[in-house]
Amino acid sequence: MRDLLKEILEKYPNARATTAFGGQHEIRSLFEDLKESIRSLDFIKNNQNLLIKYSYGKGNWAQTPWVAILDDRETTTTQKGTYVVILFRSDGDGCHLKLGQGVTEITELFGSGANAVQELQRRADEVRLMFPEMLNTAFDNEPQEMRGQANLTSLYEASTIYSKYYKRDAMPTNEELSSDIEVLVNCYEEYVDRKDAELEVDDSGRKIWAIALGEGGRLWNESFEQGIISIGWDELGDLSQYDSKEAISSRLAESRGEAGRVPSNDALCCFQFTRQMKVGDLVVAKIGRKKILGGGIITSEYIYDPQRREHKNIRKVKWVTTEKTEFPGTGVTTKTLTEISRYPSFKEMVESYIADKPIVERIAGEPYGYEDALKDLFMSRKELEAVIDTAKRKKNIILQGPPGVGKTFISRRLAYLLMGEKDPKRIEFIQFHQSYSYEDFVQGWRPNSSNGFTLKNGSFYDFCEKARADLDRKFVFVIDEINRGNLSKIFGELLMLIEGDKRGLANAIKLTYSESEAERFSVPENVFIVGLMNTADRSLALVDYALRRRFAFFNLAPQFESEKFKSTITQNGGSLDLVNKIRNRIGALNQVITNERRDLGPGFQIGHSYFCPTGPITSDSEWYANVINTEIKPLIEEYWFDSPEKVDTLTAELLQ
Repeated sequence: MRDLLKEILEKYPNARATTAFGGQHEIRSLFEDLKESIRSLDFIKNNQNLLIKYSYGKGNWAQTPWVAILDDRETTTTQKGTYVVILFRSDGDGCHLKLGQGVTEITELFGSGANAVQELQRRADEVRLMFPEMLNTAFDNEPQEMRGQANLTSLYEASTIYSKYYKRDAMPTNEELSSDIEVLVNCYEEYVDRKDAELEVDDSGRKIWAIALGEGGRLWNESFEQGIISIGWDELGDLSQYDSKEAISSRLAESRGEAGRVPSNDALCCFQFTRQMKVGDLVVAKIGRKKILGGGIITSEYIYDPQRREHKNIRKVKWVTTEKTEFPGTGVTTKTLTEISRYPSFKEMVESYIADKPIVERIAGEPYGYEDALKDLFMSRKELEAVIDTAKRKKNIILQGPPGVGKTFISRRLAYLLMGEKDPKRIEFIQFHQSYSYEDFVQGWRPNSSNGFTLKNGSFYDFCEKARADLDRKFVFVIDEINRGNLSKIFGELLMLIEGDKRGLANAIKLTYSESEAERFSVPENVFIVGLMNTADRSLALVDYALRRRFAFFNLAPQFESEKFKSTITQNGGSLDLVNKIRNRIGALNQVITNERRDLGPGFQIGHSYFCPTGPITSDSEWYANVINTEIKPLIEEYWFDSPEKVDTLTAELLQ
């Protein structure tokens, strides 16, 4: 590990200054080796909760590359939560080993000024209080790892809990490094264990709350995306300054000029939200008496956020479910906040609704870059970069081409590239057909077991909600045969929402089956749509202009002449003669398809994937004849359905 740290510090500044970012650069290998070196430490290897991640940039070299140790019970990203990290100085002077916090989430809540610094310092102090034995050790609290980024320096200093600096020219031994990492990991794990234990409150102590998030639930989407609940009464300022319900009531009456009138319900709401809610309590977001929008677990103490436009009083929530349901009977009161723990029917219902559902764990995928994709694809890097750049800008692309050019195969690789890692769980594949509807795709009423109807979400709606709960990672929705469905009918009002500049809460609208203003829907910015279109499909309907305007189109062509096609055949046992035979005969057939029949054309050519073997080729002639007779001939019969003689002639020419 010592040598890897030194080598990164020696080579990274030069790589950043002189070399284009990306690809299988030596720096990546060094970080991979360092990741594995850390992973091999016994106290890391034997802890299934720990993840090792690294970054030296995304699209460009990072000023401060890092390798982090994260407990997935706490966080899976360095943007938020607490974690152990090694930060490399961009000038190569040395690196910091640090127990610290992510600042992205804090700046979203508190801005990047004094309030954010104060909150980070408060959280760091809370952790330090757990470990008095760390006082007067070699670990300090105020590193200067972000020199050169003045706007971030104070935040990263404030985020530091413990830190130790190693100069490149005085790097300690592997044993010392391992010992220092273990000290911080032990602190980190004890902190997470204690925090986790706070969430595991037994039934006798856990309360259950129902909260209305704005009139008609208008703040529900914002609350879900930000992982919070909130209340108003902003004129009171920071509610933690009031030590009793009576003090809040008195201040409310004074501010309203209502002497003699006691605003008891409002005061009780503020007092309960500030003083009586606890970490680990369950909460459901409601509209009126009956409707429930979602449920979760309270994960923070009261926070006053003066930077918010409204509802400045917040608590963090880990939302567990967004399944729409209702309270039993006549429901709860219409008050903003109600403790419902004392009502057995509500308590049982909410515990089943929330507590029995597992919280989805984030598991880091294998890093995936252009070099990984190009191993599999019959495309040049320039072509691949054009597709990815356009997808990032447009959000929606369509890959179109004749049968057998690998549209489905390519789509998965594009998804991995967009995500930067292999994670099949963040890709959804569906296929349109003539019977596919808005109800399947977005939302609709479906029969239930009670001989009634239940409003059910469609595949795209559910995928968007899944992505909305994980906004710092990309999700890709792939639609095969996109041109086979009635596109205007399937997408409905989503034709507007899928546009790249119409994403996010600011553009949320009511859907066809929405029953209230709160039930607005938007497509998150981290969702990408990849459509696949077979240009030889005789049953396809014209793709209407409204959809074309929202997608960027890329044409895929047969790649028989590429070196990768040749190597695919030969690596599976085929001969060069077989390669030339395929190129010559299928090339000639594609010329006939393109030029000799008016109702065909380039979009009906035969693609290379028909001839990409899935196993070893033991006999050139037998394998080739099998592909022609079982896969190519049926296509020719479809193309020349009115001319059996032409089919026989073309087939004979292929097989001779």
